[in-house]
Amino acid sequence: MEKRAKLTEIDLVRGFAMMGVLMVHATSFATVQMRGDDFFGLYNFLNIFSKVGTTTFIFLSSFVLFYNYYHRPFRGKDLARFYRNRLMYILVPYFIFSVLFFTVAWYHRGGVTDVSAMLDSFWPKLATGKSYTHLYFIFINIQFYLLFPLVLLLLKRFRGFAAICVLVGIVLQWIFYLGNDAWWHVTNRNSWSLSFLSYYFLGAWMGIHYERVKSWLTDAKHAARPLLRRFGWAALWTTWIASALVHIGLRYNQRLHGIEVHPLVYDAFWNVHTLTTALVMMQTALRVGGKRSLLVRGFRRIGVYSFGIYLVHPLVLLVYRDYRPKTDNSWLLLAWYAGGLAAALVVSYLLVYGIRRLGGWTWVLFGKLPGGERRGSAGIPASAASTPGITKAAP
Repeated sequence: MEKRAKLTEIDLVRGFAMMGVLMVHATSFATVQMRGDDFFGLYNFLNIFSKVGTTTFIFLSSFVLFYNYYHRPFRGKDLARFYRNRLMYILVPYFIFSVLFFTVAWYHRGGVTDVSAMLDSFWPKLATGKSYTHLYFIFINIQFYLLFPLVLLLLKRFRGFAAICVLVGIVLQWIFYLGNDAWWHVTNRNSWSLSFLSYYFLGAWMGIHYERVKSWLTDAKHAARPLLRRFGWAALWTTWIASALVHIGLRYNQRLHGIEVHPLVYDAFWNVHTLTTALVMMQTALRVGGKRSLLVRGFRRIGVYSFGIYLVHPLVLLVYRDYRPKTDNSWLLLAWYAGGLAAALVVSYLLVYGIRRLGGWTWVLFGKLPGGERRGSAGIPASAASTPGITKAAP
């Protein structure tokens, strides 16, 4: 079966998204504990501006799957292999880290050894992605993997639907938002895939039409209307920056001054910000991916190991936060929070990198290493899935 071209830009986008996740988690306590501090505006800015990691990873998961599978047959043996890979490289690490984080959190919060009570608490959390705060993302992706064959079949069968699937995803997501606000009141709304359909379908649309989208994002010189294309780029970046700044301002007023707006207003600006972020990150990766700078290589390495970093970093932060300095000095506390970000990145990376060297069995912890890290490979295979930095979608 013919393989599609390698996508060297994907690891960079993973790296950008992973840094967003780390920034949000490194500043989350600061947005609560540092209200009134001289640097609260900075903490709030970094926290809200960076709330793009999960949505970008969802976009990437869908993008890679549809890029890889849409333009080739998808038969029964492909379906079986698809789910076998996800069972091995996603569900197994998910279960192991759910047990690990649940146990650590149980004792860290002063729980006593009571196996029956622990199991009664653990099983519902495992089934809903709540064993620890970051594991909901994998729970969401599992839902998307269950939906993928059906959505793929529909988009293959109805080509016109594939052309407008971004709009369909936005509409369906907002039907869920509006219905939940008015009638359903689903608890933990963001633990369910319906809350992220716009990103899923944006990824599907880009995966299906990637060559044309890539051309639009990178090439104005050979476009039929170069000025119009550059105007489109300017509109994309302006919308991205403006929506992010408005959302940051709304959250600043909410957190510091208690000024509330309707929850759907926050959702609207966050949705526009994060959707445009996916395109901005992809365009940036396409632009800088060929450069040999240390920064580009660093982001690419983060992207390669992003799944492991994603799984491990909350444990690093949990330990780090136990050693908060006993001071009210704003500069010292700023340095301490910055140290948390550095520790979450560096320690997690070194742990994952080191454990990876122990042998092939480490897939049970971190899934399958993307092809981009194999010796002599320029990038990752287009078949590599994008639950941060893991497993192949293709056989």
